[in-house]
Amino acid sequence: MKVSAKTKDKPTPVSVEYEVPDTVAALTAAFGEDVVASAAKGAIVISLQAFMRRHIDKGSDEATIQNEVKGWKPDSRTIIKQSAFERASGAIEKLTPEERKALIAKLSGGGEQVSTLHAGKQKQA
Repeated sequence: MKVSAKTKDKPTPVSVEYEVPDTVAALTAAFGEDVVASAAKGAIVISLQAFMRRHIDKGSDEATIQNEVKGWKPDSRTIIKQSAFERASGAIEKLTPEERKALIAKLSGGGEQVSTLHAGKQKQA
């Protein structure tokens, strides 16, 4: 299968061929049970978080979400891909308050402030 990747700083995709088996038995034979279980668990957690975010966005409270989760089961559609909005929302949640302010400024057209803040953070790190 063809797998592509790019970074923010290097937006030209790089592609490689890598064999990823299609069945659990073949995945386990290729990578081992521990690796397959760990990868599956990670994908299931991400899918559950997306399910929870949809309920949070609808205004559901924690008790309601907990009740909804009782009947939730992952499916291949939700495990395979998050929407761009879900990925962006998840990334934004990990930003510091200062980084969020910088992002808002950048999205609002205040790009110069963002460059200055970003440059300052790099020097401190």
